[in-house]
Amino acid sequence: MKPYILDDASTLEYQRLDLMSKIPDPWTREYFTPLGVGEGWQCLELGSGNGSIAEWLSQTVSPSGNVTAIDRQMDIRTSSGELPASAYDLVSCRALSHQISEYAPAVLTQMAAALKPGGWLLVQEPDFHLAPTTEPDVWAKTWKVLIEWGHANGLDWLIGRELPSMVGKLGLGQPQAKTDVQNIRGRDRGALYFRMFFAEVRDRVIGSGRLDAATLDAASALLEDPNY
Repeated sequence: MKPYILDDASTLEYQRLDLMSKIPDPWTREYFTPLGVGEGWQCLELGSGNGSIAEWLSQTVSPSGNVTAIDRQMDIRTSSGELPASAYDLVSCRALSHQISEYAPAVLTQMAAALKPGGWLLVQEPDFHLAPTTEPDVWAKTWKVLIEWGHANGLDWLIGRELPSMVGKLGLGQPQAKTDVQNIRGRDRGALYFRMFFAEVRDRVIGSGRLDAATLDAASALLEDPNY
C-alpha cells in the first residue's frame, strides 16, 4: 500500500487541509440539506479530516442522533466487515476515494452495506480532467504532469468521473451526480490552497524528472496574480 504522499505532520499540510475543509464545506452542507438530514439521524463519515463536517452533522442530528467519524482509527482499505451493517441513515466521505483509488470499489461496497434501507450514500471526489486543457501552457503542462505523478504515487485525481459508474454497481438505485466547478482568482483562498499544494510537492515532482522547476514555479506564480 502506498503511503500518503504529503507530510501530514507539517504545519503547511495542516494549513492546507484546513483550507481544503473550508472551501468545499458549503457544498457538502448543501448536499446534505435536500436529503433531509435532521434530528435523530445516525451518520457515518469516513476520512473526516479536521472534523468540520462531523461537527456540523452532530449539531444537525442532535440531541437524539449520532455521528461516527473515522479518520485514523481504521484502515478502511483492509477492514472489510468491520463497519456495522444496515446501521446508518447517512454514510459519506469526501476526498477519500482518490487517495485509495485501487481500493475504492471495495470501500464503496462497505459503505453501501452500512446503510439502513432507504439511507443515503454521499461521495465527493475531484475530477481534474479539465486542468491540463487550460491556459497558459505552463499551467496546462504542470497539471498534466501532476496528474501523472499522482497516479504513479497511488492517487487518482480523475476519479470523479468514475463515481457514477462505481456507485451504480452497488445496488442502491440510479445514482444522482452533480459537478461543482470552483472559480479561482490569484491570491484568493482557492489560489492559496493550490500554492500550498505546489510548495509541498515541488521538490518531489521536480526530482521525478517529469517537470522542470521553471515551469512549476511559473504555474505557481500565476496563483499570486489577481489578474489571472
